[in-house]
Amino acid sequence: MNDTNLDFSGTGDTADRWNFYGNPKDFTSGASSIPFCSGPGANGCTLTSGVSGLQSFFSASDSTAMWAKCTAVSPDPTTLAAGGCFVNGNSVMVPPKLGTFGTMGRNIFRDAGFKNVDFSVFKEFRLKERYGAEFRVEFFNLFNKPIVANPYGASNGSGLGIDPSGTSTFGAGGATPDVAAGNPLVGSGSNRVMQLGLKLTF
Repeated sequence: MNDTNLDFSGTGDTADRWNFYGNPKDFTSGASSIPFCSGPGANGCTLTSGVSGLQSFFSASDSTAMWAKCTAVSPDPTTLAAGGCFVNGNSVMVPPKLGTFGTMGRNIFRDAGFKNVDFSVFKEFRLKERYGAEFRVEFFNLFNKPIVANPYGASNGSGLGIDPSGTSTFGAGGATPDVAAGNPLVGSGSNRVMQLGLKLTF
């Protein structure tokens, strides 16, 4: 992930990283963003759905406690005020000190993983010695489980949820893997799909 807007380093390369403290597993991506804080008190911390874009707000007491975690580790109050911070559990991500690069390593965050069950039933019929038929029923995503794509967005370049300066959706995939990969017709990750097939052999 790269900060493409705020340029805290002052280099103009639009690829700054922030400082991360805690366990990267606390920042697992999903359908909603990582909780973002812009200050203490009411409406200070929010959670945004990457699918609908709707925001939900933490209580004033929760926001104040989350903001305190940010100020405890922030190296620069100026960049913290400008960029806000992300908090989940005991892990915090804050902007770096003005004029420096962040300490966060590359590829430290993971998505929620791809979990999918497909199911097929095949039945062969022998009509005569030379003739036969095979009937099949196939289900893809049998349990119709919602699957959220990696925030990177894959081949369509959507870059969903990878920029911390895009505070509303950081950490949110916001699409199924087939749509994010630019292949919604035959890609994996859509809702349940069923198909029937008949093959004749002679």
